[in-house]
Amino acid sequence: MLDAGLCNYVLVSYGHNGRSSDSFLRMMADMGGDDQVFGHFGAASCYALAARRAMHTFRTGPETWKHIAVGQRKWANLNPRAMFQRQPMSLDDYYNSRMTVEPFRLFDNCLISDGGRAYIVTSAERARDLRHPPVLIMGTGQHNPASDLQTADFMTGSTGAKKAAERAFAVAGIGLGDIDACEIYDCFTYTVEITLQDYGFFGPGEGEEWFKGGTIEPGGRMPVNTSGGLLSEAYFMGLTPLTEAVMQLMGRCGERQLGPQTNTRTPQIILCSDNGGILQTHACHILRRA
Repeated sequence: MLDAGLCNYVLVSYGHNGRSSDSFLRMMADMGGDDQVFGHFGAASCYALAARRAMHTFRTGPETWKHIAVGQRKWANLNPRAMFQRQPMSLDDYYNSRMTVEPFRLFDNCLISDGGRAYIVTSAERARDLRHPPVLIMGTGQHNPASDLQTADFMTGSTGAKKAAERAFAVAGIGLGDIDACEIYDCFTYTVEITLQDYGFFGPGEGEEWFKGGTIEPGGRMPVNTSGGLLSEAYFMGLTPLTEAVMQLMGRCGERQLGPQTNTRTPQIILCSDNGGILQTHACHILRRA
């Protein structure tokens, strides 16, 4: 946990990495046994189970998730690195995509990518001598409600996001109103919804109203996943949202750059998330322009 007075510098660079980590493969292997008899195996089916329950408890569903999938695709269309840079998506495209694991359609699922991301952390003092402007870590928090999905008390929420964000905001000394954009771990569209809900941007059942009207898109009042995210840029786990936030705050995002270029606020503070263990672990980071 960072001390409130500690500010570090984060610099993006690119490298090559394998497709899946050993720990992730082990987690997938553990989803077996009796569960498989009922078709419950793999991350998609587990998140789909959480999303199906949320459709009942939060009155959410595809009417909310379509705005996330389509909105992030619009950002990807501005990103030359994105896998879907040349493929726009309409609401009809979303609804017409095939079911993968109900209630998820194809475009509710993240991509499978081969490549890599990296970032460098150093002291603010050292950062003064480097070529790019620094990005500072204001606050960070973690919360892990359960180490194993089988021991979880819930599937829909609240997830670890709530307490992780409370800690991060307390360290940073700011509130939700100070956030200019969000880079959210988006393994599935529902993950984006429940994370932002637990962060406090809207209440249970209010997601559809909050997302509609282009809220997260270019020109929207709260840009989310401005690279296209895991859904439409590339899947590099938590590094996709984190490196995008750093590059946005450095002003290195070209056509998708937040500010006048995309009819949004010039970013000073960006909120980032990472999630794992089927909503059972969470990390929240708040970064700012130096």
